[in-house]
Amino acid sequence: MSELPTSREVPVESCSDARTSLRPDPLVDPVTGKRFNAALQGPITHHEPDFLHQLPMDNAVGAIVALTAEVWMLRERLAALEAELESHKVLPAGAVENHQDTADVAETRAADLAAYTARVMSELTRNREPVSHIDPSVQKFL
Repeated sequence: MSELPTSREVPVESCSDARTSLRPDPLVDPVTGKRFNAALQGPITHHEPDFLHQLPMDNAVGAIVALTAEVWMLRERLAALEAELESHKVLPAGAVENHQDTADVAETRAADLAAYTARVMSELTRNREPVSHIDPSVQKFL
C-alpha cells in the first residue's frame, strides 16, 4: 500500500474557467498535516471496512479511560441528585437502594440488560461480512 500524500491542499477544477485552484483537503489534519485514515472511499459492496486497523492501542486505551471517567461523572451526578431529592423530602432516605421492582418490571429490566449486554459484546465477536448488500451500480451516482 502506497503512502498517502500529506499535502494540505488539493487541486480543484473551477466550473467557470476550468483553471485549477487549491482548496483545503478534508482528509488532511490542518494542524499536523497528517492524512486521516479514510478507509471508506465508496459504498460497502463486499467486506465490512476496518476503520480502526491503524488505531494505536494507546488511543483505544485513552478512549476507554475517557469513557470510564464519563461514567464516573454520571454516577457522581446521580448520587448528588438522589441526595438532593432525599434532603428535600421528595424521596425517603435509601429509597433508591431499597427499591424493589415488581416481578413484571424485574423481568423487563432483566431482558433489557441481556439485550444490551449482548449488543455490546457482539461487537467483539462479529464477523466482518456486511449486514446488507449495496448494488455496485450505485457508484455511477456518486
